Amino acid sequence: MGTKTAALICLLLIYQTARARQTEPGLNAIDESRLEGVAAHIENIPEEDGHWQQLQGYTRRKIDLNNADAAVLRSLGLLSATQIYQLLQYRRQMGKLVSIYELQAIPGWDEQLISNILPYVRAGNDLEPVYTLKDYIKKGDHSLFLRYGRQLQTSRGYLHTDSTTAQYLGSPDRLLLRYRYNFPRYMSWGLVMEKDAGEAFFGRSNPQGFDFYSAHLFVKQYKKIRALALGDFTVNMGQGLLNWQSLAFGKGAAVMQVKREGELLKPYASAGEFNFYRGAGITVADGKWEGTAFLSFRQLDGSITNSSGYHRSLTELAKRHTLGQMTTGGNISITDRNWKAGINVIHHTLSAPTEKGEAPYQRFAFEGDKLTAVSTDFEVTWKGLHFFGEGAMSGNGKTALISGVLVSATANVDMVLLYRNYNRAYQSFYADAWGEFYRPVNENGIYAGISMKVNSRLKINAYADQFRFPWLQYRSAAPGGGRDLLAALTYTPDKRTEVFIRYNYTVKQQDGKDDISFLPPPVRMEFQSWRLQSGIQMEKNVAIKSRVEVTRRRQEGMEQQGFLLFQEVNYQCTRWPLQLYMRYTMFVAGEGENSMYTLTSGMLYEYAVSRLSGEGRQYQCRIRWKFKKGVTLWMRYQQTVYGQVESTGSGWDEVEGNRSGMIQCQMQYLF
Repeated sequence: MGTKTAALICLLLIYQTARARQTEPGLNAIDESRLEGVAAHIENIPEEDGHWQQLQGYTRRKIDLNNADAAVLRSLGLLSATQIYQLLQYRRQMGKLVSIYELQAIPGWDEQLISNILPYVRAGNDLEPVYTLKDYIKKGDHSLFLRYGRQLQTSRGYLHTDSTTAQYLGSPDRLLLRYRYNFPRYMSWGLVMEKDAGEAFFGRSNPQGFDFYSAHLFVKQYKKIRALALGDFTVNMGQGLLNWQSLAFGKGAAVMQVKREGELLKPYASAGEFNFYRGAGITVADGKWEGTAFLSFRQLDGSITNSSGYHRSLTELAKRHTLGQMTTGGNISITDRNWKAGINVIHHTLSAPTEKGEAPYQRFAFEGDKLTAVSTDFEVTWKGLHFFGEGAMSGNGKTALISGVLVSATANVDMVLLYRNYNRAYQSFYADAWGEFYRPVNENGIYAGISMKVNSRLKINAYADQFRFPWLQYRSAAPGGGRDLLAALTYTPDKRTEVFIRYNYTVKQQDGKDDISFLPPPVRMEFQSWRLQSGIQMEKNVAIKSRVEVTRRRQEGMEQQGFLLFQEVNYQCTRWPLQLYMRYTMFVAGEGENSMYTLTSGMLYEYAVSRLSGEGRQYQCRIRWKFKKGVTLWMRYQQTVYGQVESTGSGWDEVEGNRSGMIQCQMQYLF
């Protein structure tokens, strides 16, 4: 049997497996580690599920690979810039794909990549339909989505006595209700209503019912209008130096995924209450030229940095909608076959001036009531090289720069080199550029990564990142820096098995824990982690996943070790539309930065990240039942039991005892 024939048969098996999958987006071990990395570097895990909504939409209205342009392919969020170029170049040279099985002939495309995108794409000789505005309104799918959650233990904020009232004004129930009409790539409209735990539901302190309401109307690809946004939407410019409000990742085992890829205007239909705009935006295209303009006005909770969205107590309610923010901005870009260049501008006006903090590391933070910033971004593809970057300047004259090159050295070797230089006084509100931290400020460094396909079964990824902080920062009262190294191996002996091994080493400087001086001298901190994860799709619809992770943190002569082990089983019944999921986790971890993170494939649109501290064990179980006529129900239970503690949580969220549990129910109706 020839190599090409064997590859074709293997791809056929992958395709049949993908067709049998559920419509919920799945994650491999690398994707899981990327999402866990996001949670480890930010305080509040974002409630932005727009990416998963979009992927589910593509399972019902697949992207035609023979007609999709680069912008449509980027919207998948699964393809790198070089992989998109390889597909477009293959189409130019060989013509349209005859079938989906031809994907294995594209240089640089491997079985894992093809398996990841198969649920969302198609290829064939069908002509791309020409839709009218009437089709936009009638040919899409309606969905009604309801999620309920509650913590089983009562935290301190809900307790009251004969002489004192409870701190939290509402019940521990959390509610999310969403209606959405979606015709992928053409039209979307919808309404989101949410109540967080502790927030009042109707009553004197919240007569409007739900605490958060969001609505949007979004039209795409109508004549010369590339995108039209009314209501709530997100803006993603360049490489994130000016503004980036969609899901974005930093360093991780996907070492080549360093370039920000996304649509400039996107509809917003998530429950997060911070990272979006409210108003109108439009993108108009004419030939190679494209122009975007948007206007937004929002009421924020007293601070441009408060992203929690909680309004549970009188103190939190007093800050609600006390700061107005008007934002205007735009983009002009020109696109040719192998290059693109654009100019971006954004201007924020606040209803009252904000003041920066008094800590030394906040010396160059923003203060005032107006902020303007401009940037220019570019990308150029030449043979096996893809250059990209963005340079920005804020209103105070300070700059930020990021530039990189992706290299397809051979069919089996890809490399990346990335440089960033963010001034200590560069200012932005909604920036999310690539770096050691999520904000592009007070950092410079150089990153190099390599991805090697040893053979069809074995892939090795590695990176090295050297970074420096020219000025003080949080928890570091002196300029400093460090380096970060990672090596990951993915072994897939067959289409049902995946083994993932990862090693990570980080060394940097930060304040010592025991020094109470005003500017404590920095100390060296070393962190290492080893992870082994395996996933096996067994016969009779049984999937098993296991992970063992060991960490070691050394600082000021003290060493702290962490350990995590989980075992999960996912069973899809053959006689009934019932899926059962269970996971057991045991862990020994530190506090704060020493916490460990695990991603749970919770329910549709939700990948729940558990932040585990101390010592304990965690139990999780979930059932899913698919009824006829588009109704699906989920129920999920989770309990974490800690050892030798009298309480869990902190502040008003503190719970007496060593247990913390929660229950969730969810329903989706597609029609």
